[in-house]
Amino acid sequence: MAKLSEESGIKESCYSQTTYSTTSKRKLQHLKQHQRDTSPQPKGPAYWDNLSTIWLTKGALKELGRRNKEYYQPITRQFNAKREKGWKPQFAPDFLRDCAPSCLKELKRLSRLGGPDLSDLRNHPEPDNLNEPMGRKRKRALSQSLSSSRSGTPKEITRTINTYSRNFRQHLIDHGVYPDGYEYPGGRIPALPDNWDDINKRLIQRRPSLSPSRFTDDDFRKFKRAAKRASKEDPVSKKAISKIEGDDSSDPEFAGGGYPFGNLAPLTDGTIAQAKPDCLYGAQPEQLNLEIRKNLSNQIIPSTQDDLPIAPNFFLEAKGPDGHPVVAERQACYDGALGARAIHALQSYQQEKPIYDNNAYTITSTYASGTLTLYTTHLTEPMGPDCRPEYIMTQLDAWAMTGNPETFRQGASAYRNARDWAKEKRDEFIRLANKRHLNAQSQAQHSENKRSS
Repeated sequence: MAKLSEESGIKESCYSQTTYSTTSKRKLQHLKQHQRDTSPQPKGPAYWDNLSTIWLTKGALKELGRRNKEYYQPITRQFNAKREKGWKPQFAPDFLRDCAPSCLKELKRLSRLGGPDLSDLRNHPEPDNLNEPMGRKRKRALSQSLSSSRSGTPKEITRTINTYSRNFRQHLIDHGVYPDGYEYPGGRIPALPDNWDDINKRLIQRRPSLSPSRFTDDDFRKFKRAAKRASKEDPVSKKAISKIEGDDSSDPEFAGGGYPFGNLAPLTDGTIAQAKPDCLYGAQPEQLNLEIRKNLSNQIIPSTQDDLPIAPNFFLEAKGPDGHPVVAERQACYDGALGARAIHALQSYQQEKPIYDNNAYTITSTYASGTLTLYTTHLTEPMGPDCRPEYIMTQLDAWAMTGNPETFRQGASAYRNARDWAKEKRDEFIRLANKRHLNAQSQAQHSENKRSS
């Protein structure tokens, strides 16, 4: 029998240019132009202000230094002269003597039990000029803002892409996106999806393409050698992941990845960067009715290039030998929530109210240090009218792919089964959304004809 090897023509569906073999050079150039620089960038003030817990990272220290520098003003002769000229302090007796009765009453109320806690004001610098007109202050603030932006320290940077920070994980948690292993305050553990057993049964199904006669021990040694020799993430993807992917994908031409999700609405508050998964599987755009695509565009269409996969619900994040598995998990958590939101939008389309069935329809995977890990992501119903839905990431299993041939077969089978299962669910929700849309159109047309007659 033919061996599954490099010579057998394995399709590198996620990581080679053949993924977009039907696209022209113009489209490839379009992708390159829209790829985001993945180097860490400074975060804006809103990002830090909205974190419930700030970890002591290099980024947090840089933000503290930036803020301290922003409020620092050197003491010069000109500064002292200006302060003495414009600021005329008023002593308490004089202030109380000139105070209105209503103001005195308010002061007495505030001063009960020693007055308010002013410990936060200790060592705070004196204001430079209390009597300066507000218009002049605004002009000076604008001047400082322009000067600051020219010097490379902008007042407000709205986006960042630093999944290497523990604060990124905290940001997701603060917005109801929970990584694997998260516990609620008090120790409560998020519930498993209701279709947990069904998914696990599907993962362990055997695949003929991975039988010992077709994927031999020699094939495994080639995979292990390629995985161990890869020095960067891209070689890992092309050499190792293509072996895990195999050549029996039911829909290889609609894999994508490596471009930012520039068309999606922010999952949190808009202060973190767009997701950019290494690999994703989605549907052909023309599978879904055009009107539905327009209505749900910012929830189901990741890219501004309209011929790329839509409603992805299977993702992979890969790391090279020097990469951090925890970073891949954070990225997968972010990817999975976006995928679950897309499927939920299709599931709830033309329904009386959003559907929350506590089932998982999105799977994410990570490959780092020779280990393949699969996760589910599912939504839970909001706790109240003003609350957001929560996204729960749960680990399915993990396999040491470079360990032995049998473990590789189990892991690769689970990966391919999960990928095919995700496609089945995605296609089903697209079919149902199309059906509801046609029914709604028919009912509207029927009502219109009835009124006109």
